[in-house]
Amino acid sequence: MDNDNFSFLADAESSITVDKTEGYTPKEQELIHQLVQERLGKKNAIEFESLDDYVVPPKMFFSMIKKPAVSIRANRMEFSMSAIRLFEGVQHVLPMLSENKKRMVVAICAEEEISSIEWARLKKDKWVNRSISCPEYVQSIYKMMNWNKECRYKIYGRLANSERGLVLVFDLASAVMFDPLPEEYFDKHTGKMKKRIVKYYPDEIRMKLGRSYSDYEALQQRSSFESLSGYMDTSGGAVPATVSEELAASISMQEQEKKRETLFGTIIGNGGDDDVRNNE
Repeated sequence: MDNDNFSFLADAESSITVDKTEGYTPKEQELIHQLVQERLGKKNAIEFESLDDYVVPPKMFFSMIKKPAVSIRANRMEFSMSAIRLFEGVQHVLPMLSENKKRMVVAICAEEEISSIEWARLKKDKWVNRSISCPEYVQSIYKMMNWNKECRYKIYGRLANSERGLVLVFDLASAVMFDPLPEEYFDKHTGKMKKRIVKYYPDEIRMKLGRSYSDYEALQQRSSFESLSGYMDTSGGAVPATVSEELAASISMQEQEKKRETLFGTIIGNGGDDDVRNNE
């Protein structure tokens, strides 16, 4: 568009703004104003950037202090406060393992369930995490994953829908390993010997910048619903599953988001109130 046309549009808008007696309603004036701004904006169109050649880095390369996580060591496991806050008001959960998927899922449950565990407690009117002593259960995880029994492992989780509503999913294959003893090193800035915790990332994460954007998008769609098919509870019993892996993969993102909002409001809202009342 040449300068004369821009001048004409600007003059037209100015005349409409100044003279309110031309017969235009306020709504019509607003529509004309929007049209003028749209035409003027086309002069500086924003360039389109394709994401085909980009990679999304692994999440644990950045600060994960506010992400749900679980720490597992020789005879116990402990969920982070971020996980507790995500399901605030929930005192008991049901952990489930899938040997095939190499994942652990944590679902909200009632205290009366056979395999329920207490992952949080009220302390001075605030929910806090608690260290869960479960040597046999932890040993089964170490054996399944072929982990070093001397080391501690930390796994970051994600929220997903399932047959039991909202769950936390922990991919055990993505666990970060921590050495049992700190490493001593010389700090050049202070001239003193210091100690630091050494951690090791899985090879598939450590050796790459990340996954391609297209793979990341595909994973996002697949990971929003977690079928409980193949999971075992803490007693070793199979978890009832009503949604197969194939059906879970076919659920649209819109359906998942609607279900996520509904379940989050129902389970966290009602369940949290019930738990608080039970502990009063």
